[in-house]
Amino acid sequence: MRTRNYLCATLCTSALLGLIDLIWLSRSQVRFSPTNWRDIVGVGLCICIAGLISWLVSWRVRGDQSQMGLVVRKASDSLGSLALAGAAFVPLLIGSTILMHVASATARPLEDAELAYIDSRLGFDWLWFLAVTNHKLIAPALSIAYHFLGPQVPFVFLLNIVKSRNDRLLEFITLLAMSSILAGGIMAFVPAEGAYAYFKPSADQFSHFTGHAGMWHYKTLMALRSGEPFDLIMTNSSGLVTFPSYHTALGIIIVYALRDYRRLFWSLACLNGVMIIATLPEGGHHLIDVLAGSMVGLVSIVATRIIGAYEGRQAGNPDNIGNRPITLHCGASPIKGQ
Repeated sequence: MRTRNYLCATLCTSALLGLIDLIWLSRSQVRFSPTNWRDIVGVGLCICIAGLISWLVSWRVRGDQSQMGLVVRKASDSLGSLALAGAAFVPLLIGSTILMHVASATARPLEDAELAYIDSRLGFDWLWFLAVTNHKLIAPALSIAYHFLGPQVPFVFLLNIVKSRNDRLLEFITLLAMSSILAGGIMAFVPAEGAYAYFKPSADQFSHFTGHAGMWHYKTLMALRSGEPFDLIMTNSSGLVTFPSYHTALGIIIVYALRDYRRLFWSLACLNGVMIIATLPEGGHHLIDVLAGSMVGLVSIVATRIIGAYEGRQAGNPDNIGNRPITLHCGASPIKGQ
């Protein structure tokens, strides 16, 4: 039953993002490139074909208890879970990417001076921290941890698909939905360029970090802020969120999503703890960005837990919220989660 809650929450969030994007695009110099539709249609067809194949195979092997039948059913269920994840995640990805770009296309003053001031009031000196971590051993380790976050997202997807945990799969997508709309809303009100662009350290001050540390987004950000027409091509898009740090939020969310897998949980908790530290010198974030990103991650977890528990209360079982087995039917084959 939680599975249905997560799916509905994600689809509603995607619809809300879509509505906001449509209104904002009509008043923005950002143009959604027509070339995107070819990719969207292609991905949509793949999702539909995968779902159809899963349903047909599940129907064909219904009642087959042979070893081969069970293997085929398992493969079919995994394909169905992949299609389900794609149907929930792709609209969210499109909506959040558009929001990120239209929110960045603003003439509002950049708030980095205020963010740096808050850091100083907290006793944090970004240039000092960069100097301390710009070591031939420390900097590469931080850089690796920072860039290792990207592969963790598809890993969580595939792990839950293989384990037939559709409840955890959709919970993870709901976490991404909650964090995306929170981060997108905040960045619209607090535009920032990042610590590297603000402090302008010399190349030798970050010589052991990657060559474009904290500046991957800068060219796109400046193009969006120029007031000139901007063609948004989804496949060329990059992360633009500076405040709050979405790397921090995502790192916390991923660790939470792996709580059922103890060894992975602790391993990723340690790795992402290092990654969060790396968001400062490698990601080019102010300390307050990281603190705000942590709040986004934690609030997203709380919101998702409330969403997951809602139908349990509605069904009149407050003592068993989250403890009843969930059955999601894929064709004739039920997929059970806990």
